[in-house]
Amino acid sequence: MTRKLSSGMIARPKAKSAVRRKSAPASRKSPTTKQQLSEREAELALINSVQEGLARKLDMQAIYELVGEKIRATFNAQVVNIVTYDRASQLMHGRYYFEHGHVLPGLTLPAFGFRKHVVESGQPIVINKDMPRWMEAYENPVVQGSQTKSAVFMPIALGDEVIGVISLQNNDQENAFSESDVQLLETLANSTSVALENARLFDETQQRNAELAIINNVQAGLASKLDMKGIYELVGDTIREIFDANTVALATFDIQQGLMHRHYVIERGVRYYFDPTPIPIVWAEFIQRGQSVLMKENFLEVMRRIDPAYTVPVGDVPKSVLSVPLRIRGEIGGLISLQNVERENAFSESDMRLLETLANSMSVALENAQLWEQEKLYRRALERELEIGREIQTGFLPEKLPAVEGWELAASLMSAREVAGDFYDAFELPDGNLGLVIADVCDKGVGAALFMTLFRSLIRITSNQEYFEHAEKGSLSPSTAQRLRRAISLTNNYIAETHQESGMFATLFFGSLDPRDGRLTYINGGH
Repeated sequence: MTRKLSSGMIARPKAKSAVRRKSAPASRKSPTTKQQLSEREAELALINSVQEGLARKLDMQAIYELVGEKIRATFNAQVVNIVTYDRASQLMHGRYYFEHGHVLPGLTLPAFGFRKHVVESGQPIVINKDMPRWMEAYENPVVQGSQTKSAVFMPIALGDEVIGVISLQNNDQENAFSESDVQLLETLANSTSVALENARLFDETQQRNAELAIINNVQAGLASKLDMKGIYELVGDTIREIFDANTVALATFDIQQGLMHRHYVIERGVRYYFDPTPIPIVWAEFIQRGQSVLMKENFLEVMRRIDPAYTVPVGDVPKSVLSVPLRIRGEIGGLISLQNVERENAFSESDMRLLETLANSMSVALENAQLWEQEKLYRRALERELEIGREIQTGFLPEKLPAVEGWELAASLMSAREVAGDFYDAFELPDGNLGLVIADVCDKGVGAALFMTLFRSLIRITSNQEYFEHAEKGSLSPSTAQRLRRAISLTNNYIAETHQESGMFATLFFGSLDPRDGRLTYINGGH
């Protein structure tokens, strides 16, 4: 069914599928002339030819050209025009334009007139007479070519959204297009929309595969980098190769110090180096928002709304800018910024998604590099502490062994680590004997070294204590064996009662040598 808007203009509901003609029952079959059959066969042949051609096309421009060429060879039209519609920018992009035997360049213009009505309503427009009146009513001046007398504007629809318009125009006669022409053009428009969607999906797949290859290459490179400078260089050089950017900048923020560090800045192949500077107001705003920023135009105007004193730090004023945050430990710790100083609309939403993925990979790599740097600093500090501990532990070992006439004493210690629990001792006892100790505290490292000093001190104290106690009382001193046994018992009890939770222990040999007769009395505690 058609709805007449006025004499010479027809609007039909948007088709959701190819036009289908309902057949009458056999007993009531309408008479069909040979001419009608021939026309129908020609239409079907054309549709099949177009669909077969479209099935082989995965390039969008090739689809526009194929459909345009088929249409101009089929319809009574001096002008064939195919445009696509960008709803975000409300721009019409000319994809195919043919007039009077020549293919002309397509124009990009804001949506207006008949085509604007088609994309907004989703309905085709057919005008077969009174063209000047309808052009005035829809504010549709002649933009390119000559005045037309008949025209059809057919939507290219994908689902419920109009993505373009096919138009036929006859500049010589009115009533140039029939209802059959409109139905055939509608069928071709539906086939075109399917082919365009397939091409779009193919392009997205190809683009996605290319993006995945880039991401994998960058991640593989980042995995081998543990220094921050190498990470900045790798990511910066990669971004220069894959994006349409004259300028690439990578920077980090020191929020506590209020400083911005620009690690990689290059414009038109020239590398720039900066000292740390206070974080500019515009980037402080960026940190606060924590979102990617895509400015397709009016960059300087937008920046000066935030900071009236803003100036470009180096080079030309960009016309397009894409900046994404680097998140380090969940906080905005830096940014990657792409700039094109030559043209507006240089970056797309797809570019932003890819750059965000690269930024996420870089953020992880930077965090790992920071952890590695901290680990190196920690190791250096620990090594210094262990060196000090070794010096202290060495101080607990006898600096000089006792010199006893007729005897020669020597000792050597090689620890498994800088500090450990192995130790020896040689000291004079009150009765003229020599105390000799060889011991090993369990485990290695600082803990064992601390217990080593405790064991050493306890043995020295307890081995002399009983001798002096009896000397003060004037009583008979205990035997050497008794003194050894008592020294080890007191040491053992103190460790067990005071440090039992630590589970630390020592094996040791403790002997008392009488240099006068060479007698060695000793006790062995599991050594």
